[in-house]
Amino acid sequence: MQFTSPYSNKEFTIPDEKLPAADRFSMKCPFTGKKILFLRVGDKIKVTATEQAREEAPAKSEKPALKLPQVEPDVYPPGSKVAFLFLQDGTWASSSQSFFQGRDYYVSTAADELEAIAKLRLNEYDILVAEDGAGSVRLQEEVASWPGGKRRAANVVLVGSQGQSNDPKAAFAKGVNAYLAQSDGAKASDLLEGALTGYELYYQMLEMARKQLEE
Repeated sequence: MQFTSPYSNKEFTIPDEKLPAADRFSMKCPFTGKKILFLRVGDKIKVTATEQAREEAPAKSEKPALKLPQVEPDVYPPGSKVAFLFLQDGTWASSSQSFFQGRDYYVSTAADELEAIAKLRLNEYDILVAEDGAGSVRLQEEVASWPGGKRRAANVVLVGSQGQSNDPKAAFAKGVNAYLAQSDGAKASDLLEGALTGYELYYQMLEMARKQLEE
């Protein structure tokens, strides 16, 4: 059975045969080590943070809602592949657009960060390529807020100066599928090809794991 940690919002799976039969039981969160309380409600199991953990957690200050512009939904033929690009670097922007159009992707862009967020909330894209920096902080927060299923369905790639191309540590730190160095603009096509291939392999592994759990 699949659950979502109340602390990290990450999903994890516990085999049904390992779930206690009790109506109320607790286990440690696999990501934080904190105790999670499991409650059986009918044929479902709800998870919640323990009272002690809630007291330990610092209070979160709510951020003001973003004032997003009104945007029209992107309209493409059914089954089309669509790439969303939010890149200020001229080399990366032009190279990325040419790359995806050459592989039969439709390309969507935005004039600024708020428009980009508005379009991400309204549309679903196969891949998002964005520039890492002060101009995309809120966009990255938007992507980080996506629930697990929506996040896994999108290949998210950042282009920036915080790591070398295909550095797994940089990608993990940013919560993206691939991190590409902005200085490697001359190799943009090859790097984007690698990002597509890497995501396909990642998705295949997820499907294999899911099927094994269902057996």
